[in-house]
Amino acid sequence: MTDIRVPVDGADPSVERNLVDQLEGPYPGTVRRVVVPIAAAGTAAVDWTSRHPLLTVVLSRDLVEETVRVAVTVAPGAEDERVLPPVVFAPWSAAGASIPVYAPDTADEPLVAAFPVTVTAERIVDGGSATAVTGAALTALVELAVLEGNLGRLLYLVSCEKHRLRRAAREVHAYRTLAHARRDALDRIGADVGVARFVDELVHEPASGEVYARRLAPPAREPDAAYAHRLGLYRRFLLPTPGAVRRLLNGPGADTDPNTGLFADLPGGARFTLREDDDRFAVAIRLVAAGDPQHRTNFLAQLRRDRLVLPANTPANNTTHAGRALPASRLTEITALRASLRQSYAFDSSHGIAQPLAVALDRAGRVCRALGSSIVWQVSRAQDGAGGSRYELGLGVDVSWPTPAQATDLRNRVLDSGRALTIDGTAEALISAARARGVPTVGADGELAWLWRVCGLATTHRISTTTMYLSHLPTRGLAVTAPLSAPVGADTAVEAQFHAPGDPGGNALLLAGLSAARAAWNNAGEPAWNQLTDAAARTRWAAVPTRPAGQPVDQVLAAAGLPAVREPAPVVAALNRLPDELVETIELPAALASALIAGQPAAGDRLARLVGLLREQHLAAALPLVETGNRVLLVCSVIGLPQAGLNLAERRATGFRWYTVGLGGGTAEIKAVGARTALRPTHTGLVAVVALSYVRTGLTDPYEFRVELPDGVALTLAQYERLMNALTRVCPLGVEINTFGIRRDHVDLDGNGTAEPLRPAVARTFRTFQQRRHRGVYDQL
Repeated sequence: MTDIRVPVDGADPSVERNLVDQLEGPYPGTVRRVVVPIAAAGTAAVDWTSRHPLLTVVLSRDLVEETVRVAVTVAPGAEDERVLPPVVFAPWSAAGASIPVYAPDTADEPLVAAFPVTVTAERIVDGGSATAVTGAALTALVELAVLEGNLGRLLYLVSCEKHRLRRAAREVHAYRTLAHARRDALDRIGADVGVARFVDELVHEPASGEVYARRLAPPAREPDAAYAHRLGLYRRFLLPTPGAVRRLLNGPGADTDPNTGLFADLPGGARFTLREDDDRFAVAIRLVAAGDPQHRTNFLAQLRRDRLVLPANTPANNTTHAGRALPASRLTEITALRASLRQSYAFDSSHGIAQPLAVALDRAGRVCRALGSSIVWQVSRAQDGAGGSRYELGLGVDVSWPTPAQATDLRNRVLDSGRALTIDGTAEALISAARARGVPTVGADGELAWLWRVCGLATTHRISTTTMYLSHLPTRGLAVTAPLSAPVGADTAVEAQFHAPGDPGGNALLLAGLSAARAAWNNAGEPAWNQLTDAAARTRWAAVPTRPAGQPVDQVLAAAGLPAVREPAPVVAALNRLPDELVETIELPAALASALIAGQPAAGDRLARLVGLLREQHLAAALPLVETGNRVLLVCSVIGLPQAGLNLAERRATGFRWYTVGLGGGTAEIKAVGARTALRPTHTGLVAVVALSYVRTGLTDPYEFRVELPDGVALTLAQYERLMNALTRVCPLGVEINTFGIRRDHVDLDGNGTAEPLRPAVARTFRTFQQRRHRGVYDQL
């Protein structure tokens, strides 16, 4: 609770006591103030003969949003018992405030004999029912005090208004805080931050699936507590850092602690998780001569002469390195690097590699030597001007695949924590890092990607059963196909492709996803499907017949979240324009296909499970085609498909963006997106065609973070609306917040406690809390 105390009276808040203590001149000692203790049973006694006494009830602590009512009885049970009218301390009364409760008539006799009293008290919080205050709570809440003498009574009279002023000041101060503001005060705070009180409510219409705001019947409007909760989003200094966002959504504490933040009302105290583990972009570069092919030839010759590391110890290579205009210390370093490489790799005399690649390879070699391994990796291909985008700049090499015995030996050596350390600190640090990240089994990682990755080689791509491609650049099997030269002013076809391991092949993500989905499908006891070749698939697409509307199969397809294609001609025409490598077609098992065409609900459930498996493997789209003869095809893709769009994921699973870099005066234009594009050189020279691509594997994109909830946690519409506004508040410029999982799995539309998928069309149907501010018209917000 907010501490709203204002210590205007110093350490002692008693107004009367301060007045008595500050008397000057002849008055000190003329006024007596005596505190009368109250027993836990509520009894007290003025056990002396007092002169012109005034009995007051004094608050011992500050009140907040509570009312305290105190009743005093003089001489209880005696013949002259007097039940006095109760005194009431209003909310926000300050400690030390007092109310006179008993002033005996002393006009004729100034002295009053001792008298007992009983005290009872009760609390009323926020207009609720009264609760009796007894025992220690009573003695901690109020006390009695006696002021004696006419001067004492006069001092109390002239100062009693101060209690009311202090209470009003505390109330005004409290109403300026979000925790205590109510009614109009809350509306003014809302006006300050541009957030109006709602006069409607968000509802879901099950029949249409729409979400809309329904106006409340006047004079009903949003309650103070709910309004203050929303205003809490905007009444704080907030930097949109990951830690600040986590604290806003979850409150402080560890991931296992209950939510105490903005969403403390989630079932079970569930906490949000923020994901920022990005998929890395893949890069491929292809050199294209614009006009004269000699530009390319000259550039590659210069690259080899001035830039590449030539590891082999041959007179020609030594002469090339010695002839470079470099400091002697730098030449010494390169000589040492070449010598170190030769200890772990077998290079031909013609091999050349880029220096960052050479350094990364050397790290891996030093790690092997530090582990005591004598393995020498056979390099079969390095820089190759005719080798395509992977090799022409020396950015990758092909090396021999490790035998199972070599892989097992290296794994055992790195896991041996008792091995003697070597003097190579870099290698030892890399070994520790590999051990900390985890070393998979040889069966799961036969190419030893754990070794190469920890040493700075981001790409380990299997070329064949005996060779793998290594590069310090992340490529994921990406390669660019383009001619060596292109005429100026003419369009030249350029293509990028993610090759699966063992390339050339189809799209790596698509093939891997289908393979994993097939394994899961078969492990569940389902019969295998038949995967068609590209040519066979196009032939089968062309034979798909036109179907009338209303067939039973349409209903089961819709239940599985798939579209029904009844007019195949335009769809097939669009499919034929897609790149082969981005589309794969499977033929469903015959029994399943027959059941689907018969409209059996159980078959629809099985198809829905298959669709779920494809979605789990990050495929983007699936399109069913119903053939004659009770056969059903399912076209799968990592991009959107005709009539299906992106029906498995929120976005396409892969994409490409193109750039050109002019070299030696060459320039060119290129269409920016697409796996296949057109390059148009505009000036003669050399152009580096760069393909930047991504593959979504369930991680986040760069400049994106994802908000997630544990399985089974459902948000009400109001909580979902609050979440979306909170994320809008903390979204940094240029950063996307991915809420696809929240919208798909964690919004309870009908209030039954179970989440239903929120259709994309209504995903943003929520009220925006903060509006443009209008100076001077806060009540219109």
